[in-house]
Amino acid sequence: MKKLLFLAVFVMAVAGFKSGYCQDNLSAIDKIDNKTKAQAQAQADKALPKGEASVQPVAAQEEVKPADDLGEQELENMKAYREALENKQNELEVIKLDLEKSDLLLKKRQAEKEIFEIDKSLPQGKGDVSSVVQGEKAALVDPADIKLRLLVIADDLKEGQITLKNSPYIFKEGDSVTSKLAVERIEATGVTFKQVDGSSFKLNFIN
Repeated sequence: MKKLLFLAVFVMAVAGFKSGYCQDNLSAIDKIDNKTKAQAQAQADKALPKGEASVQPVAAQEEVKPADDLGEQELENMKAYREALENKQNELEVIKLDLEKSDLLLKKRQAEKEIFEIDKSLPQGKGDVSSVVQGEKAALVDPADIKLRLLVIADDLKEGQITLKNSPYIFKEGDSVTSKLAVERIEATGVTFKQVDGSSFKLNFIN
């Protein structure tokens, strides 16, 4: 009976020891597992900002990229605007040059017209000179058309009377009988007349 009791106590002691040992081992394993999980979580937490940091530059790059695209677009727009402005300035210069050229051509034509008018009014060659001379000769008074009717010479008085194409004219020395004939000198031998061309002829009662 004592042996059975002792054996039962021994078995219970061994069972209690094993149970306590197992509990200690399980607790240790739980602690180790919890510690491992904690370390893994800590490492994950430490690694997370780095991941975010690594993600953030990518996002920043993605955000910067549209900004760079906008900057390039603005540069392209400015370049296009500058080219358009230069083209407009060139067009204005061409228009200005065309206006100056047109003005010069107009002045040239006006000058040529004035020169033509002047040249047209001047004698051209011998034919024109002869025509002018003939015109002057035609404008002269023909002595055959003049008849001396009266001649008075007394002291300082010198007068005469003629008929020019049957029209009577009374004159003194120095008078102009007509616009084409002037009395140059009155003498007892006759009257000297001067034509518009500077030539002179003498008329008396005989001729």
